[in-house]
Amino acid sequence: MTATHNRAKILRYNVLASLLQQSRLDFEWIVINDGRDKATRHLIQSTSLPFPHQYLEIDHPVEEFGLCIARNLGIEAASSNYVCYLDDDNSFRPAFVATILNWIEQYPHSRFILPQQWRRRDVIKEGKMIKQGKPFISPSADTTLDDLVCQQALFDSNGFVHRRLNSLGWNPQYRVFCDYEFFLQCLSQCNPTPGEDFLFKSEVLINYIQTTDGIIGQSGYGDWARELQQLYENRLAYPELSQEWADWMPPAIKKYQQKFQVPIPAFEL
Repeated sequence: MTATHNRAKILRYNVLASLLQQSRLDFEWIVINDGRDKATRHLIQSTSLPFPHQYLEIDHPVEEFGLCIARNLGIEAASSNYVCYLDDDNSFRPAFVATILNWIEQYPHSRFILPQQWRRRDVIKEGKMIKQGKPFISPSADTTLDDLVCQQALFDSNGFVHRRLNSLGWNPQYRVFCDYEFFLQCLSQCNPTPGEDFLFKSEVLINYIQTTDGIIGQSGYGDWARELQQLYENRLAYPELSQEWADWMPPAIKKYQQKFQVPIPAFEL
């Protein structure tokens, strides 16, 4: 599933290009055009795709986060028992679909599957790269679920696979922490043990280049503090997690508040 907002060219040369290179084509691609962009509509309607697909459109929300609304629409429209996400500026490696389908067959009890990403953080100014980041793999091979819960390792939804569950939904009240909040929902619905309901595999299947043009790159510490405070106040909404799971948040909120209006370190020149 891909939600996209006014980035037809990026969609074409990242997501679409990587899907056309998959070694297995037995999957369904759902594209949600957030904002009814004409160039995006033309791209999908004029491209002959060798796999099933659905094309959906929504008006761009003024207040709530359109990405979350689009993803919820995609979950409802999906015809498969499993859903996966890929943002318009990222790509799957050619073996992604084949590998994921193999894991589903090997581990039929798993409701959530998380592979690794090859990542890079680039600084972009006026459409030009100012600084190219150093590549890294995320999450690391020794990452635990506790690491992800406490933000010692970062959960990202690109390449994340889950069964379609009626009570799972993306919360449009979050932007910076929308992936993390969705991850907490997932843990609240499963046995949080690696290799059981939640399967983490140390195999790199996604290419993810994060830039200053994105939601995280354009956010500030004030945004981080506000959303994290909201999560902390709602911490009882995830009953299957231990009572201490959110203890890391108050110190982090205080730190973000102290650094308010300071550039995010990952994108400092």
